[in-house]
Amino acid sequence: MALKSYRGRDHSRGPFLRRASIRRKAEELIRRYDVRATATTVARQLSGGNLQKVVLAREFSGDPKVLVAASPTRGLDVAAIETVHGHLRDAAAGGMAILLISEDLDEILALADRVVVMFEGAIVGEVDPKGATVNEIGLLMAGGART
Repeated sequence: MALKSYRGRDHSRGPFLRRASIRRKAEELIRRYDVRATATTVARQLSGGNLQKVVLAREFSGDPKVLVAASPTRGLDVAAIETVHGHLRDAAAGGMAILLISEDLDEILALADRVVVMFEGAIVGEVDPKGATVNEIGLLMAGGART
């Protein structure tokens, strides 16, 4: 969780890490993002859902203005998907711009304010997610024309 912040004043002094400060921040993020782990758990030992929550916690903890989320729920169970979607919605509601890149059309329709479809590296269409259908977006993704 400290990969983005370990050089900050709160977490280091010169070349030396302030481990207690890093641990406190990790414990806070673990609670906030409901990660099933401790501050000393090695990331490779986490389940996919918990690892995804760690990545979200790490990225959101830096208060970015823009976040690129590429397939943020691929391989996760239903509960973890809802958790990730909730964090993305909360961030967007707080003013963060989120570029969601996904092949999961249901996810796109559930989260997006605007849907732009690319095919072979070019934008082939833009649809309003409020009125768009999975079939319409799927056709654009396959290079078809809008009806």
